[in-house]
Amino acid sequence: MSAPVFLPGWFPQHDCAVIVACDAAYLPYAAVVARQLADGAPACDVLIGSPDPLDLPHVLRGAGIGHVAARMPLIESVLPLDDRRSLAAYMGVFLASALGGIYRRILVLDADILFERGDPARLMAAGMGGHAVAAVRDNRQWRSPAKRVPDFRRLGWAAAPYFNSGVVMYDPDSWVAQDLPARCAAFARRHLKGLGRDQALLNGTLHGDWAEISPLWNWQFTWASSHLAAMADPCLVHFIGPVKPWLDRSEGIVPMRWRMPYGAFLADHFPAAARPGRPGIRHWPGRRHLGRSLLRQWRASAPMLDYLGRFADEYTLLDPR
Repeated sequence: MSAPVFLPGWFPQHDCAVIVACDAAYLPYAAVVARQLADGAPACDVLIGSPDPLDLPHVLRGAGIGHVAARMPLIESVLPLDDRRSLAAYMGVFLASALGGIYRRILVLDADILFERGDPARLMAAGMGGHAVAAVRDNRQWRSPAKRVPDFRRLGWAAAPYFNSGVVMYDPDSWVAQDLPARCAAFARRHLKGLGRDQALLNGTLHGDWAEISPLWNWQFTWASSHLAAMADPCLVHFIGPVKPWLDRSEGIVPMRWRMPYGAFLADHFPAAARPGRPGIRHWPGRRHLGRSLLRQWRASAPMLDYLGRFADEYTLLDPR
């Protein structure tokens, strides 16, 4: 693996870091959540992470946000890539492998996330029970924890806890000590082609050996969970799927308050990036869409409360088994 390359003149200030993973194409959207974190999470470093160095605009540098580039030649040649997911999709694996001895903990985020509240440094102080990774269940297992996900079905494996890779906490020293760089490379060579991307790689390699974080740290926003989000008060909102808040197609689905951060900020600092055309105007959902969404959430209300009730608070980690 290659040594990490930090932004010239920038040096780690804390023993933990939140790193927003992206490539040049997603830098504008990564910049939105990075700036939110820099303003609201002062007890940890905030960085942009990418496979190769990126030129950060002054709005990020001036907020104290750093940059780290890391790669992992051991595994790159066997990683499936496509137009939708570049090498940046695997930044968690690269960063966990490269940052041992520099950070005690890192929290790696996808770029399609907003920061609402909470203390990431406090989350990164939680005990991980000897696990190298902590994460939030994929939303397919929120209401049905024993559900056998497609990845494990294709592998011929029994059902096991399965996490979403949009927000993952790593203990870099434990990651290396447990030989996870080599284990990830071996899994990728044997199984990853035709299976999935970073999420399949991590879950296939760990197969349940991870600590479980409250879903408030990776609230996977979909049309079927949109209304419960207002009651849950999540810390990080993750816009999974194709309906991103900076796209006009999100009108009537993503609330106005989550579209607005992408409006003026992108216009001022990334004018060439796609951004919502009318972020400050309320849009109502279609009647059929709203009815389906409310019905879906009503049916899921009891199992969702059971799931949320497993966590004493948003800083308590569980063993998913």
